[in-house]
Amino acid sequence: MMDRIMNSLSYSRTEWSGSDDGKNTNNTDPTTDTAAANTTTSTPNKKSLRVLFLSSDTGGGHRASATSLAQQFEVLFPGSTYELCDIVQLDGPPPYNMLVKSYKHLSAHPHQWKLVYSVSNTRAYEMLADVHMKSAMERAVRKRIMEKGPDVVVSVHPLMTNVPVLACSNITKETGKHLPIFTVCTDLGSAHSMWFANGVEKLFVASEAIKGLAMQRGKVPEEKIV
Repeated sequence: MMDRIMNSLSYSRTEWSGSDDGKNTNNTDPTTDTAAANTTTSTPNKKSLRVLFLSSDTGGGHRASATSLAQQFEVLFPGSTYELCDIVQLDGPPPYNMLVKSYKHLSAHPHQWKLVYSVSNTRAYEMLADVHMKSAMERAVRKRIMEKGPDVVVSVHPLMTNVPVLACSNITKETGKHLPIFTVCTDLGSAHSMWFANGVEKLFVASEAIKGLAMQRGKVPEEKIV
């Protein structure tokens, strides 16, 4: 899956405007994690990228996926920098901004987790959450993304697809510079419906089962699924 992701990103790179250097500012805020993908690069590299990963500490898989992808960005685009940002915790309305705390509780109570997952994975809840989150946090998310100035945005979390897709679209309209956003679904056999936003540049999945869900639940065009 990693090879497919990076090959597709590399092919799409011709449509982006890369950053002029590999500069990076460290950030100790627990909701953001900024790091240089290559701390040894000292000379400017026009092919380097500023990559913004959208993730949350709700299980180790999301952060691990982002970190692994960041390392591959450095291989393809030397001098690139990356940052991990939890926009839901920073800018989301209740109850979503309590995601990390809630996840820790629910992971210790599997029956409650199953109930929350089942209810939130219904079509009715999906539509309600979509409207609620977009109306409550899109402007703040758009502002935050613009302040960070990424060349590309990558979501590795299901709650960070619908709002960022709208925000990136609005940023593109406001600035006249295309800001691509990709989703990397870290689930395998099944996946929550909120993973699937059809406004992404590409949606990367690990199985045919997830591809089918993306097309059925998210109405993501097949040509966007890798």
